[in-house]
Amino acid sequence: MSQFIRKMFSLNDIKYSWILLLSMILCFLIFYIDRADFLIDSAIVTTGYLLSFTIAVLWGAINYIGHIRMNVMYQKQNNIHAYVAQLALSQEDKWELQAYLEDFAEDLIQQGRTKEEASIEAITHFKVQEILSLSKNTLLFNLHAHYYLLGWSILAFALFIVIGVFWITLFTSSTLMLIVESMLIAYSLGFVGLFFVYKLFDAMIYRKLEENVR
Repeated sequence: MSQFIRKMFSLNDIKYSWILLLSMILCFLIFYIDRADFLIDSAIVTTGYLLSFTIAVLWGAINYIGHIRMNVMYQKQNNIHAYVAQLALSQEDKWELQAYLEDFAEDLIQQGRTKEEASIEAITHFKVQEILSLSKNTLLFNLHAHYYLLGWSILAFALFIVIGVFWITLFTSSTLMLIVESMLIAYSLGFVGLFFVYKLFDAMIYRKLEENVR
């Protein structure tokens, strides 16, 4: 549970936050213009809301893509120890395989390869299907859990409560409070919704990758 909470409040995991901030600022301005009854064409206001929403959706897509990382098994590797460590083998088998690969690399070094070149070639040589099947995770990509979205949702909702209580206690209701609180609720729900959308995308990607591995 503590690890889940830590992941949920790893708020710095969010990427390209400036795009989301741009969406929020635009939403605030359009909301204020709309509520203040300025003499502005309603089509402009509607366009502003749509643009704000579009920017938020764009951020959601870019943020998701930004968290995708290639599986270490498919990356070019030059560290025999790291390669062996992520294989689903007993410790004894890992030691045996590591020793074998290091001996193989040593032979390549004696043939004129550098240490890095020898390690890469030794690892590549053994990346056949029999070895690959021993990996704990043979999918091409590792996908982020995105629990930080729930953390941001909780933070936004907490701010909604705090600001609401503070404002009601010290001031009367105002347009500014309505806008801020409405945005906090909207983005809080948006983060939760985006979390489930991401999970849906994860499931689709994993299913597709598993089909390709078979």
